[in-house]
Amino acid sequence: MKPEFLAHILDSKLFITICLISVVMLLRGLLTLVIARSSWQKADKRRRINTVHNLGNLLLVVGLMAIWVSELRDFALSIAAFSVAIVLALREGVQCLVGGLYQANMRSFTVGDWIKVGNQFGEVTDSDWLSTTLLEIDPHGLGNGYTGTTLYIPNNAFFTQPVKNLNFMRRYIEHTFSITRESKGMNPFEAKKFISERLKEHCESFREVAERYCNLIENRMGVELSGPDAKVCITTNELGHDVTTVTVFCPREEATNIEQLVTEDFYNFWFEKTKDVGSKA
Repeated sequence: MKPEFLAHILDSKLFITICLISVVMLLRGLLTLVIARSSWQKADKRRRINTVHNLGNLLLVVGLMAIWVSELRDFALSIAAFSVAIVLALREGVQCLVGGLYQANMRSFTVGDWIKVGNQFGEVTDSDWLSTTLLEIDPHGLGNGYTGTTLYIPNNAFFTQPVKNLNFMRRYIEHTFSITRESKGMNPFEAKKFISERLKEHCESFREVAERYCNLIENRMGVELSGPDAKVCITTNELGHDVTTVTVFCPREEATNIEQLVTEDFYNFWFEKTKDVGSKA
């Protein structure tokens, strides 16, 4: 065997590794044999043999790491660089996946719920690990309020934008509207009393159901609603005109109808009173 070839073998990390494993295993076997043939009690023998095995394994791991430290470092750097590249390439997908897991764990909504994600408002029609599909609802619309637009929300939006579950407000809503008129010498608080009475008549058909549903929402969401009794408030604007603001807790599909009925009642009352004021003048 040539000296150069022998020197190459002796410098080979593979050869050194084989020698290390052989020596450690041989020493561990000899010590185990010595302990097994000793006069110690069985419990002591098992404990000492276990200690020899653990020390041998530790010495073996430390020795292998010392021999292959440069290769392990290069391998770790390669794995780290590869992992970073994978994460950067799939960052959006990973964020969506984590967002889906987060939502599934929190159970903040299910299919069929009305939710608001940031400025997007709609009914959940489908939800998977990467995205959530909403049928858009006009937040200011009444009745069913659907716009006919389908929204696809990536699940990573659940980390960056607030998510509100409005499912309890899909049947009954707290609807507020205002009527503004120039005074014309009439006391607006007479209209307030008249409108309050008319509101009771318009809301009588669903009052009991509205009361139960209002209590349910308040207990579940921890908020106080104005319902089921309608509220009428008189204010003025910057032009000095009278502003009559009505807030009523009613079925969503009845909100537009009630607003029109109250507006009609108000104007009928208003023109009757202004006619009387004009005749007296």
